[in-house]
Amino acid sequence: MMAKKTKKAAPAKITVGTATKFKKVNFDVSRIIALYKSGKPVSQIAEAIGYPKNTGQNRTRRVLMAAGVYKRTA
Repeated sequence: MMAKKTKKAAPAKITVGTATKFKKVNFDVSRIIALYKSGKPVSQIAEAIGYPKNTGQNRTRRVLMAAGVYKRTA
């Protein structure tokens, strides 16, 4: 029996959405990248753009990874 060949789905383009839960978030990609290149950790960048403490790191990190700036160290 031959294996069925399937097409792999193309990866979805990562877009920057809006923070529906947190209204004070100013999600600016260029500002996130600039803060990261200046040496700020992801958690401080998330707070700087308006997320409450201990929230928004995954969204911020995803933007940095999509831009090709952030590389996982673990």
